[in-house]
Amino acid sequence: MSFTKIILSMVLLVSSLASANPTSSFNSSANETQSLPLPLLQSKQAYPPVAVNTLHSAKDLIVAFDKQGYQLEAVKKSHMLPSYYVENLPHDLNELPVSQKTSGFIRLLLPTIKAVNQHILLIREELQTLSVKPKSQWTEAESLWLQRLADTYSVKSGTIAELLLHIDIIPAGMVLAQGIDESGWGTSYFAIAGNNLYGEHLPHDGGKFLTTPGGHVKVAAFNNLYQSTASYMHNLNTTLAYKELRQLRQQLREQKKLTGYELVQSLLHYSSRGQAYVDNLRALIKHHHLDDFDSAKLSKVDSARYRFADAGND
Repeated sequence: MSFTKIILSMVLLVSSLASANPTSSFNSSANETQSLPLPLLQSKQAYPPVAVNTLHSAKDLIVAFDKQGYQLEAVKKSHMLPSYYVENLPHDLNELPVSQKTSGFIRLLLPTIKAVNQHILLIREELQTLSVKPKSQWTEAESLWLQRLADTYSVKSGTIAELLLHIDIIPAGMVLAQGIDESGWGTSYFAIAGNNLYGEHLPHDGGKFLTTPGGHVKVAAFNNLYQSTASYMHNLNTTLAYKELRQLRQQLREQKKLTGYELVQSLLHYSSRGQAYVDNLRALIKHHHLDDFDSAKLSKVDSARYRFADAGND
């Protein structure tokens, strides 16, 4: 083959890869139109492809939210949540009045929580659809996708029933409460510098990290708040330490009682504070009505992205 033909073949190959569906995990057969969602941590598109609004202070964000009419009471009444994604934290949330700081933190994080849970539900619904389809009728792509999920979630049995125990949402109220407690309402060093809202240590397989003074503890660092939230949820859905959480969640779902207030009782091992930690999370959920956002749906009408330029992030 001539050099020119080799180059042409490479161009055609790259072109075909670029045109492939980015949400599909595998190349589908010619007559297969089904798109299979990627495992949570393998999804490359965290945010919608819209222009990023650069902000410089917490006050800028509050002004932007107020101008857009994004208020928590409106979300509770309409059950609709604007798709406004904040990629990182400002350095000066503590400088806001308390009411603005608390409302601002909840507003900046809530759409991201919903987006991560929405991706989890997309996978869960695909699994449920596959569960009622005879195994003999599964496509090669579906079988490979199922195995990929089993590997991702360390599910040795590979059964859909076991996967459904692992692949489920974390209620928004619980995520908000842990984010509030672990990051001090978004004001801790690790939250601002590393987008680490949930106190996650560096995983065994490595990654970006920050260290405590003296370098004794390595704390996970993330590119943005979506990645941080996805990692936290994946941790709860995967590791052996939270097996009881997953079992309780299944029971609560069956009883139609799946809320943050109920599920946090399974977090005794998340913190060395044990029951005091759980009690504090429940107090946060109750005082700030954090479970009131469970039924809110992300709006598909418009999207916005915000990024703080001076928060110390990459």
